[in-house]
Amino acid sequence: MDGVHAPTLASGNFDQTGSPHLLAITVAVMACIIMNVLDITIVNVALPHMEGSLHANSDQITWALTTYMLAMVIVTPLTGLLVERYGQRRLILWSVAGFLVCSVMSGQSHSLTEIVFWRFMQGALGASLVPVGQAVLVQAYPREKRGVAMATLGMGTMLGPIVGPVLGGYLTEDLSWRWCFYVNIPIGIIAFTMLLFYIPRFGKSEHPRPIDWLGFVWMAIGLGALQMMLSLGDQDGWWSSDFIIILMLLAGTGIFLFVLRSLSVAHPLVDLRLLKDRSLTLGSAGIGLFGLALYGTMVILPIYLQDYMGYEPQTAGLAMAPQGLGSWISMWMAGRLLNRGVNPRWMIMAGVFLGATGTWISLSYNLQVSPAWIIWPGVIRGLGLGLVSIPLFTLAFATLSKEQTPEGSGIFNLMRNLGGSVGIAIISTIMTEEAQEAWNQMGGHISPFNAALPRYLDGAGLRQGNLNWQVLGQILAQHAAMRGILDAFMFLFWSFLVVMLIALLMKNKS
Repeated sequence: MDGVHAPTLASGNFDQTGSPHLLAITVAVMACIIMNVLDITIVNVALPHMEGSLHANSDQITWALTTYMLAMVIVTPLTGLLVERYGQRRLILWSVAGFLVCSVMSGQSHSLTEIVFWRFMQGALGASLVPVGQAVLVQAYPREKRGVAMATLGMGTMLGPIVGPVLGGYLTEDLSWRWCFYVNIPIGIIAFTMLLFYIPRFGKSEHPRPIDWLGFVWMAIGLGALQMMLSLGDQDGWWSSDFIIILMLLAGTGIFLFVLRSLSVAHPLVDLRLLKDRSLTLGSAGIGLFGLALYGTMVILPIYLQDYMGYEPQTAGLAMAPQGLGSWISMWMAGRLLNRGVNPRWMIMAGVFLGATGTWISLSYNLQVSPAWIIWPGVIRGLGLGLVSIPLFTLAFATLSKEQTPEGSGIFNLMRNLGGSVGIAIISTIMTEEAQEAWNQMGGHISPFNAALPRYLDGAGLRQGNLNWQVLGQILAQHAAMRGILDAFMFLFWSFLVVMLIALLMKNKS
């Protein structure tokens, strides 16, 4: 593939932002990122439809999602090492081609074993798309124009979580769940064609570091067990499950030994010494919390809208889409403001304020809110997410050299993925546990000795003489679940505020 001639474009050749090469590279990288991030969320809607076709139950089919995230978490930190050995051009081309093949094979699967295998391979081959794409744009744009590049990149990253459920719903209902995978084909072909002709050769080392296989084993065990624990913990009952406890021990042991190994050998698998750079460390922590807030919201709203407000999947997706529109607008603004020299830390704090405000409004939700109360807080929260993500990326990479960018990007994106996984796990647990607690508290008041119960039954049209205990149980379950949803929104509110503290600690290098 490297034999096809591609313009050897040094970083200085990209300074004219009107260059057709620069435009083609930006579009190609955007397509790669959209394709990769879209596959994290688009399949969620299709899981119930996949059960019958693949002869699986609801617990088994979640492995189609878990294995994809598992492979991404394991392979993403290897990005810097892979770029050293093969160069970013060859790596991203092979990643796109492999991702497309695995997408087709996932759509062709006829058993649970097949879909789990091909989804794992899809995640492994696509793991490098986002970090290499980030590295390409960082190298392609001059520093003074980097805000535009990162805004464009952020738009692609935000598109998946917002559009995924909507697109997945329409494809599944109107065509088949298999089209959730086939939709990658046109996007991938566009990306591959543009990358083939315009991607520059960069990053390949004449003397790449040797592969630390022992470090790889510890990393795979630690991160793999952690991802599985986060993905399966809520449905398995966390610490009441022996399997989850074993995964926790494996995750802790593997990560500890991997860090120890990485800091004690001359050529580690992942250069964790980059985390001595305070900006990268704080930026990675911040993007982890950003992933938690973003994907946490994507967990709460579909459950709230579909299970308790009676929205169809497509309608729920459309109600959530304005949050993505808000993010796109604020990301475009963030890129322009960064180019004009606005302090990124002030932009992050403004974004945190907007994100926290939108989430605070959501704390007043109930089971009768109008669609407007779903849409406008989402737009405000989306504006905040966009203003946080782009300046955060800019600050995180402000003090890294171009040679350190691919490996730093791998660490940065690993934290984003892990933050999303942690957010999904915590939010799911909060909603389950708090709903159960609310059920116990409110259910204790349903007693013939409670004088307020007859008045409530009369007001609700449930006469005591014809009392339908099943209906009353459903009402109780709805209100208990609503308590859990509101507690989950409160957790997201505090998560936004922690990002503000991180921004204050980061350095601003102009």
